[in-house]
Amino acid sequence: MTPELYKLIHVVGALFLFAGLGGVLATSGKEGGKPSGLYMAMHGIGLLAMLVAGIGFVHKSGLAWQNWLSAKAGAWLLLAALPFLIRRGIVPRPLGLLLALALGAGAVYLAQVKPF
Repeated sequence: MTPELYKLIHVVGALFLFAGLGGVLATSGKEGGKPSGLYMAMHGIGLLAMLVAGIGFVHKSGLAWQNWLSAKAGAWLLLAALPFLIRRGIVPRPLGLLLALALGAGAVYLAQVKPF
């Protein structure tokens, strides 16, 4: 596969991830509500697609593992844990929304600028 196809899969995975997070944020905390399995599945599929496509892109592009990639992996891990943290009440929903947006924006910044 080409690096461009890996990028496309990575972006589609991000769309799935954030759509799933939106569903979790919209349904968690209401009358002890548990998010629909659909939202959790979308979140998981998005995470998997982003991971596979991101690693595939780095490999196909011949990039060395740099610090900005480590920071993106950290953002990915936090985004992966966010539904659990929201459902358990560790992170309030409004803060979860802001955290998800900040992590997503930070990951895009890291990919575009590669600051370190």
